Amino acid sequence: MSIIEVLVASGIFMLLTTMIASVAILGLRTSTGMQVRLDNSTQGDVGMAASGKVLRTAVLPDQLDAQSCDGCADTAIVQASSTRVTFYANLDNTGQGPSLTTLEVLQDPQASGTAILRQTTIPPTPSGNGHYRFCNPATEPTCVVRVRTLARGLIWPTAAVFTYYDFDGLRISGTSIASADLPRVSSADIAITVQSRPGSSYPTATTLQRVRLPNADINVLVEAS
Repeated sequence: MSIIEVLVASGIFMLLTTMIASVAILGLRTSTGMQVRLDNSTQGDVGMAASGKVLRTAVLPDQLDAQSCDGCADTAIVQASSTRVTFYANLDNTGQGPSLTTLEVLQDPQASGTAILRQTTIPPTPSGNGHYRFCNPATEPTCVVRVRTLARGLIWPTAAVFTYYDFDGLRISGTSIASADLPRVSSADIAITVQSRPGSSYPTATTLQRVRLPNADINVLVEAS
């Protein structure tokens, strides 16, 4: 073979190698992107299903059993903000009363730049004579608190996750709902935006759902009585 034939053959080989490498890199990027999108979507769907299911159990303590709650509020929703909601939940009810449950978004200590959607539940504590109360984990070392992570990879700092609406479907304004407006809460939007790889060029996945509080009508009755 002449030197020209060798150079031509080498050039063709290098061109083919470059093309194959480019296709392989493109395929790898596409595969990684699809996996990230799937992870983001899955985390959002799982978090939405779990948080929506729990929030639908919001109930007034007076609606359950014949027990009386010491120090309980007269609304199903105790506190509400754009990133945190505390309410009485009809979860694992053994006849004692509802549980005090909180859904909140917190910075993930295990993954910088991301957040988690966490559920904490405090079961009722019998206080005698047909009464119960909820212990304070900050002051009572024996207080039982059940913690569950519903979703990871949320955007941090996070935007509004919870948005609240009254019985007419009108939005209750404010990042933190005033106590006087808590009886008006009839439904809530939950918006979970996930980016499992912060700082990357891959798009986020946002899951949005409006959750109707089926036991919220009692708030109106109590407010009017």
